[in-house]
Amino acid sequence: MLVKFDPTREFHKSIVGAVPQDEKFALRLQINECMQPSKVIVVVYSEDTDFHAEYDMFKDMNGAGFDNYLCTISLKKGLYWYYFRLEGVPYEHYIGINDNFEAALYYENVRPWQLSVYHKIYQTPSWLNNGIMYQIMVDRFCQVGASVPTEDKIMRKWGEQPYYEEEDGSVTNRDFFGGTLKGIIKQLPYLHSLNVRTIYLNPIFKAYSNHKYDTEDYEIVDSMFGTIADFTALCQKADKLGINIILDGVFNHVGVNSKYFNKNKNYGNGGAYNDAKSPYRDWFTFHDNGKSYDCWWNFDTLPRINASSKSAQQYFCGDNGIVPMWLKRGASGWRLDVVDEIADCMLDEIVRSAKEQDPQCAIIGEVWEDASNKMDYGVRRRYFDGSQLDSVMNYPLKDAIISFVRDRNAYAMRSVVFMIMNNYPLYVRNNLMNILGTHDTVRILTALAGDRVENSSKHIMSKRKLSESQYKYGIELLKMCAVLQYTMFGFPCVFYGDEVAMEGYKDPFCRGCYPWGKENKLLLDFYRRLGELRHMAVFREGRFSLQYCKNSVVAFERSSLNSGEKVTVAVNRSSEVFRLCFNGVYEDLLTGRTYRDGMDLQPDQYVIAQRVIS
Repeated sequence: MLVKFDPTREFHKSIVGAVPQDEKFALRLQINECMQPSKVIVVVYSEDTDFHAEYDMFKDMNGAGFDNYLCTISLKKGLYWYYFRLEGVPYEHYIGINDNFEAALYYENVRPWQLSVYHKIYQTPSWLNNGIMYQIMVDRFCQVGASVPTEDKIMRKWGEQPYYEEEDGSVTNRDFFGGTLKGIIKQLPYLHSLNVRTIYLNPIFKAYSNHKYDTEDYEIVDSMFGTIADFTALCQKADKLGINIILDGVFNHVGVNSKYFNKNKNYGNGGAYNDAKSPYRDWFTFHDNGKSYDCWWNFDTLPRINASSKSAQQYFCGDNGIVPMWLKRGASGWRLDVVDEIADCMLDEIVRSAKEQDPQCAIIGEVWEDASNKMDYGVRRRYFDGSQLDSVMNYPLKDAIISFVRDRNAYAMRSVVFMIMNNYPLYVRNNLMNILGTHDTVRILTALAGDRVENSSKHIMSKRKLSESQYKYGIELLKMCAVLQYTMFGFPCVFYGDEVAMEGYKDPFCRGCYPWGKENKLLLDFYRRLGELRHMAVFREGRFSLQYCKNSVVAFERSSLNSGEKVTVAVNRSSEVFRLCFNGVYEDLLTGRTYRDGMDLQPDQYVIAQRVIS
């Protein structure tokens, strides 16, 4: 090895991850003493601006055959890239990152490291990574009280499979099962037993569909779910148990029959579609014929809101707007649906409005990729510049955990861990919404052990269920996934029913009813034990250090300077015994067994081991 540099370790980069604006941080590059360059330079540039700078590194102490080169840098807010250039060497002049996330020499076309710089304006809520987040689709969680169907809705028997199409092949999403806000209130003690500290509700506002992403009226609760009074009661009773409520903010589009658009005149003769003088007209972008319009992903049932509309911004973000209104009614934050579709001019106003109403409210974005450098419609997004999102849904980690546990792909884990550790600010990293499944994805149990038919027709998916052997195998894999989800940076978010082994392929089959009275009690007990571990400070604010990630084995350490806790987590998906080394006596927090200076981790074994004696 000729060069060493790992920006996810403080030895090489004094601030791991994104760095604050104007704060000095040090880079330390190690070069094999046989190379002896005459000069070492750090090259920093931006692809979004004309910024380009070079910083000389000075030679410091050496050891173990390597010379250390250091420099100190501070930068303004923005997204940068950097690499090292060597002078006085005969061959490779550049040092960048390779496919294994290690420093490597290049002749040309050097691959740089990302460097994000932020300027924190809004406070990240201190409660966000306490305990567990639990995602609920109201209609499918718990039925208490009468749910009276409106219009042409279809009421189904609790536990039946959701319809995926009508007899004529159309998709209307109009079948309901009767879940209500009162049902959630009834089950608050159950959620508290899981150490749930945040409930994330899929949309609850008046809408035609069962999923409610086609809002008709943002100001009221859909009558099939309950009333504003029910929502307020839910918030108040949840608060007594230390539980916060986060709402789903669908601010990119509305339903075609909403009071704002009103295409089919359900709300009289007004609305943007029928009245050119409607106060909602400039919310939408109509084409030259005056009848066609911009919609979300070309679904003409979901007209897209023009984010630059001042009246739309005022409606959502004004003093009495939708964003602060529901915070006043008891919500503690917003999960922003398709946030990458919402232009900054609207997103900035949403965040400002929410934080002015409640500085401790949470703003979480739906982003499926690396959110630190995302481009959308040719615009670089700035979610983590310190003025927008507190967190994002951690889809990259979800995919990596599944790939590792199901397919034994440790490289996928290594890739995502490096990306998050290097690119994200600490305030985001500690508050990432770590998911294994959502209303938009295959149920985790099915994803792990089911037949690979995700790209088949919904008719085929509707007929597939796990066999007994698949079910048992899937449960064991799910436990491994949950161990990783619950112990990594960020906080775990459980999609309702995953903790009791619900199964199902993608929408609508992942959106079944919670199986009250038919739960997998052993899996539920396992989740409860994992929930107890989230009381430990080391999982909320502890440092993260990846110890091993290859050959179908993942091992990492969590350590807290404040609490003194140190925990090693490891999962072995290989067919060989893996020697996991400790320094001292450790106790497995799942089994109670103790180990001194290490243990032999058997194939498909996992451990959460806390140091008890150094």
